[in-house]
Amino acid sequence: MVYDAVIVGAGIAGLYTGMKLARAGWKICIVDRKGEVGIPVRCGEATGNRLELLRFVEVDESWIAGDIKGMTFHLNEEDPLKIEVNDAGVMLHRDRFEKMLANKAEESGADIFLNKSVIGLVRGSNVCAGVKLHDGNEIAGKIIIGADGCESKVGRWAGITQSVPIRDAFPAVQYHAKSDFCNDGYLHFFIGSSIIPKGYIWAFSKAKGEISIGAGLYGCNSNSPQVKELLDSFIDKNIPSAEKSNLITGCVPLSACPKKLVKDNVVVIGDAARQVNPLNAGGIMNTLEAADLAVKSLLANSRNSYSRKWCKAQRRQQKIFYLIKEVFLDCSDKEIETLVKKMKIDFQRYIDRTKTFSFPVRPLFILFIIFFPKFIKHLVYMLLKK
Repeated sequence: MVYDAVIVGAGIAGLYTGMKLARAGWKICIVDRKGEVGIPVRCGEATGNRLELLRFVEVDESWIAGDIKGMTFHLNEEDPLKIEVNDAGVMLHRDRFEKMLANKAEESGADIFLNKSVIGLVRGSNVCAGVKLHDGNEIAGKIIIGADGCESKVGRWAGITQSVPIRDAFPAVQYHAKSDFCNDGYLHFFIGSSIIPKGYIWAFSKAKGEISIGAGLYGCNSNSPQVKELLDSFIDKNIPSAEKSNLITGCVPLSACPKKLVKDNVVVIGDAARQVNPLNAGGIMNTLEAADLAVKSLLANSRNSYSRKWCKAQRRQQKIFYLIKEVFLDCSDKEIETLVKKMKIDFQRYIDRTKTFSFPVRPLFILFIIFFPKFIKHLVYMLLKK
């Protein structure tokens, strides 16, 4: 059998793309090395609000863990800085969310094969004709879609992406824990040199008495103590009674995506395409947006338009956040405090929830003026790197 599209990766990017294409009548195969859809959950699980999600899927409260009231920043031992945002977003049960997408994809006719590692592309006449599996079998497809995460090999095999440089990597670890620590509906971020150098620790409410607590380090900090060591030390000091479980490790690419996301008949989406916010490592809404653009382009038989549409919608903003991330890494604790306080501008008044998920330009421009010297320094670096 020759599939219309073979999708490598059964995460949000691959499952959503497969579901939408299958609903349009395409013969779809989704293949993943995991043994179960949705497991493990390598994600903080915070995302946009219900209205934003409704642009892509029918919202089911069974996969929503709770509402996000806003953010609270803890800088070293200073008093917390709380930013309230009306209808800021929701916390997902991401495993349930992905299982829902998988069920809907299969109901629409998609085949999902788990415990199947893809080890290469099958080359045809000038295009990719399918994928090679670890067991020696092959799956033939007219279109190959790489949705295989940060470690994506599909994009590299096709010549679309390269390995993530250490500087742009975000190694992270996370526990699920039974605790009432920071369990108030806000996204809590702990930053500052005395807590975690060049990175942050997060504590997100999941349910009553349950939180997700994790830590990530920006790649340029790779020679410092390991991220798990820093997180364990923080938990031992602040919530020694927490019952930790489900240690999850991963890495997020924090670089702007390539200009071209398609080569011949190979397409990349999500983390595999570096479609992550380079500042906070968030990617769920970006992934849904990108997958939706890719689907529309494929159905219109104009797959190259996917790259143009994504660049127009998000790539420029990604580069802005990459620049902010570089400035953040160059800031002292005092400067970070100034940065966070300026973020108290009510972002929501500038956001139209019915349009493409994005952050407003005006507050970002204000931050650019405040940190102009540092921005110029890193902007020059980015231009020279091209």
